[in-house]
Amino acid sequence: MNKVLILVYIEACIVGIAYGAHAPLLPVFVREELGASYFDIGLIGLANYVPYMFAPAFVGLLLDRFNKGLILSAGIATAIAALYILSFTHSVLDVMLVRAVTGIAHAFFWPPSEAIVASATTPERRVQAISRFTMAWVGGYMAGPLVGAAIFERFGFRLLFEYSAAIMIGSLIAGLLLMRYSRAGYQEKYSIKHVFTVIKVNPRLSALVMYYSAAFGIVLTIFPAYLKDNMVNEFFIGVLFFIFGLSRLFTLPFTDRFAKYERTSIFLATQTIAFAMLAAYSITTFGFFSLSLIMFGFAFSLYFPITLNLITKYSPKYMLGTSVGAYETMFGVGWAIGPIISGIAADAFGSNIPYISMFIIGIILPVIVFKSSHNQ
Repeated sequence: MNKVLILVYIEACIVGIAYGAHAPLLPVFVREELGASYFDIGLIGLANYVPYMFAPAFVGLLLDRFNKGLILSAGIATAIAALYILSFTHSVLDVMLVRAVTGIAHAFFWPPSEAIVASATTPERRVQAISRFTMAWVGGYMAGPLVGAAIFERFGFRLLFEYSAAIMIGSLIAGLLLMRYSRAGYQEKYSIKHVFTVIKVNPRLSALVMYYSAAFGIVLTIFPAYLKDNMVNEFFIGVLFFIFGLSRLFTLPFTDRFAKYERTSIFLATQTIAFAMLAAYSITTFGFFSLSLIMFGFAFSLYFPITLNLITKYSPKYMLGTSVGAYETMFGVGWAIGPIISGIAADAFGSNIPYISMFIIGIILPVIVFKSSHNQ
């Protein structure tokens, strides 16, 4: 394995630990300490994810012109600062502003990581490399909730955020080391229209990616508060997200096998997300929440490497950054819309309504998409 991939995997693992330590408890923090409603939690998710609707498109263009390691390091440094500042927030608006900065930072370290992995591998080995990159992230994110739960039990929410920021410094070191291996080698002048051209020529894939990302956003943003409302305490929320990470970690080594059957695997993953939503809606016990998160973990682990490979495998190397930016823009749209609509629905109709709604959409959407594809 080459040095570039090792450094990217290290960077992803450390960021995963830092995010896993604090992210599952953030909705609980704003609900319990700041008195946030589900609508407020949705707004916080929206503030975090809206920048991710637009920033990846511009970052993708930068990646084809400038040093990818430099862009990556800038994103990690910004994320560290935002996470530290989170410990000083005292209102929902404060958290929204900090999370908006975090969303921008996310766009400056996730797409660069993907572009570095894609550039360092051949199309034939890309799914495997992306899966390993995701495994590094998931391994960190799986361990993170246990670390976060232990820190929370001893120090509370605010020091948890500060310790999480300190953990992330290790990933910054890896990002700086990547600068020597990821200099820009192309000077073609692409504009933002090239990003949206990539999206335009993949409308069906875009719809499925947005459903997947909306589900992911709900699980990360709304679901922890839903667990808390159903008598799951902070420690066991951490345990549940550890189970979620474990499911993802066990699935990822087999993703390249599923990738041989791209259409079938995407259909399977979409249906699994839908039935995971149904499980969360139907029976609110620890066992069924565990089952739901296991199913989410399996589906999300299939979706990301396979769909990202579909977007990048036909792109010339000098447009990999642009293609990754297009993919992450699709992802960002669903990531932003899912939590805010779910937050509004939860407050208006009940906290379990988002899950039955996502079940219905997940059952219908792939049938429409694949039927349309077949007719063409």
